[in-house]
Amino acid sequence: MIVLFFNCSGFVKAQQTADLGVQIAAAAYWGNISSVNYSKSVTPLVGVLGRWNFNKRLALRGQLFTGNLKAEGYFYDANIGQSGTSATLFPKDPNYAFNFNRSIQSVEVLFEFNFRNYRLGKMKKETFTPFVSVGLGGLYSRASRVGSFILDPIGTTPVPVGTQPLYAPYDNNGNGSRTNNTDVLTLTIPVGAGLKFNISKRLGGMVEVLVRKTFADNIDNLDDPTRFQFTPPAAIGYQYPPKVSTLHLKNNDWYATLAVSLCYQLWSSGKGNCAIY
Repeated sequence: MIVLFFNCSGFVKAQQTADLGVQIAAAAYWGNISSVNYSKSVTPLVGVLGRWNFNKRLALRGQLFTGNLKAEGYFYDANIGQSGTSATLFPKDPNYAFNFNRSIQSVEVLFEFNFRNYRLGKMKKETFTPFVSVGLGGLYSRASRVGSFILDPIGTTPVPVGTQPLYAPYDNNGNGSRTNNTDVLTLTIPVGAGLKFNISKRLGGMVEVLVRKTFADNIDNLDDPTRFQFTPPAAIGYQYPPKVSTLHLKNNDWYATLAVSLCYQLWSSGKGNCAIY
């Protein structure tokens, strides 16, 4: 006859928990614009998050962000025009000043790895941990219709000596839109690191820096920008080279966030504690 003995102290089941949180973040861009003035180019974002903690080291997080992304800097060796003028024909900005301001919305799923044992709700041990995160996301930016754009010389005859060529907004995608008038929908790859810490038995905080690689090139109103940087020929009827690809690697736009989060523990599984002999 076989006798089974149950020992409820020899086995501990991993405790799973679920958290819900809110986030406030500061966002910054870098990409094709040179000498970005970051004192004028950091914008606020707000968001929500949900996290499933598989155990004290591993978690899966989903989050949503909304807000603006902008930058002020320079885009050299191109014909730059500024929004806000009512003229049909635009003067060229000789200073190459360039700016954009777009609303953005993003959704992301991230895998988190904690370097220390951590569980929201512990107040004597396992109360904090540094962590890293990596995931996949999507970003949408509605056409801003504000900010700088590229000017295209118009006309079919050479420019008379000593006169200024006439310019019109460049048709970015063949449908009559300016370079600052095209929506953006793209995948993103977020990679980050941060710190989690407990505030009370139900509340926790998180500080995190996330850097995102995007697969779009028009967040800054500069789709495949190297084609706009050229030495104009004598004839003002010059046309820009066609767009090569939205996946042109060296031209992709990036952005980063520094976020502070407040998290609330919604649910916690009970401890399993039994072994069979």
